[in-house]
Amino acid sequence: MKDQNRVYIDEFNPSIQRIEESCVNCGACLNTCKELTNMDRSDPKLKEYCLYCGACIMNCPMGALKEHFHYKKVLNLIRDGNKRVAISIAPAIRVSVGEALMKTDGINMVDLLPSILRKMGFTYVFDATFGADVTVMEEASELISRLIHGGSLPMFTSCCPSWVRYMNLFHPELQNNLSTTKSPIAIMSSLIKTYFKEMNNIEEEIISVAIVPCTAKKWELKSNDTDFCLTTRELIMMIKECQIDIDNLKPSSFDPLLNKGSKSALEFGISGGVMSSSLSTAFYLLTGKNPKEKEFYIEGEENIKEASFKLGSKNIRIAVINGIKNLENIVDRLDDFDFIEVMNCIGGCVGGGGQPFTSKIESKAKIAARTKTIEETKNNINFAHENPAIIELYRSFLLSPLSDKSELILHNKTDLKV
Repeated sequence: MKDQNRVYIDEFNPSIQRIEESCVNCGACLNTCKELTNMDRSDPKLKEYCLYCGACIMNCPMGALKEHFHYKKVLNLIRDGNKRVAISIAPAIRVSVGEALMKTDGINMVDLLPSILRKMGFTYVFDATFGADVTVMEEASELISRLIHGGSLPMFTSCCPSWVRYMNLFHPELQNNLSTTKSPIAIMSSLIKTYFKEMNNIEEEIISVAIVPCTAKKWELKSNDTDFCLTTRELIMMIKECQIDIDNLKPSSFDPLLNKGSKSALEFGISGGVMSSSLSTAFYLLTGKNPKEKEFYIEGEENIKEASFKLGSKNIRIAVINGIKNLENIVDRLDDFDFIEVMNCIGGCVGGGGQPFTSKIESKAKIAARTKTIEETKNNINFAHENPAIIELYRSFLLSPLSDKSELILHNKTDLKV
């Protein structure tokens, strides 16, 4: 009867595993799952409904739960030297990895991470904020198309894999409402294996690795071109195992083509960031003008934030869901909205289940520090549509958002299934 007091983790779970000899059946994982999702997974009907988010890992007092580690396989690939291995860094990573490496909350390590990863032996080092800008271009265009030409509304963001799984499990009727645009990490891998290879006349296979704040990204692997997803914790393990002397490394930049993201892209790491970024670019695509500063900024720390904005000639109603259980509070009035962002983890990706371990007491302060750093990071490119690297991508390769090539490379043809 042991499983009645703990979440069920089967051998096929792509993200999470249990160390049986360490489990004391305390119930912390079961309570965490219920608190975050409202799912009582002691109910046999919900037993297998794991969202792969990793919150249970973060809150297991015995360390009996952990992600499926992929970093050893990646290190072996690098050391073998037979493959070109590219790595992309998600926005929320740069403001959390320093907690373990520099003992400073919220420090932005974006200038040192390329040097660290090259020292490890990665062939190419990319910034996934580039992929976030591409996501904005496609998702904003998709929203406009639905508003003007018809389509399922409200449109839901599709960046959070735990949300996508939750939707498929509990609200399959909303599948047509989900944006078909791939997540930034998936887009990065697709472009590495097409655009980057073509522009550099590379014929050899490139292995695409992503550093992510989220264990659910390991589930998302089955539907995109990413070969490995490593959590922030795995990155920290790799750095320590490779004995990288961080103190004596000089800052460096990401590799060309996929090396630059806007301030909007960096804000993908926090709750409301996908929404404000997409609305800003949708406004530009409709009017030819940039929005005013913070015109589409979604203020507040509430679990559900609602607002109404003028988007060209249209009034658009939006909602930002901070924590997946809060979706159920508006699910009976979805007709009130045109666009909804849903993030499973409180605070967004900065609070992801793959981030450095922290106590419950310290967690809120650390997430706030990560969020503050993202919000205050300076960038001379404010929006995706202003990014010269994005403009060149569409000019030389994709032609336009929602083009046939964009649809083929950057959009999901079918939703991730349960």
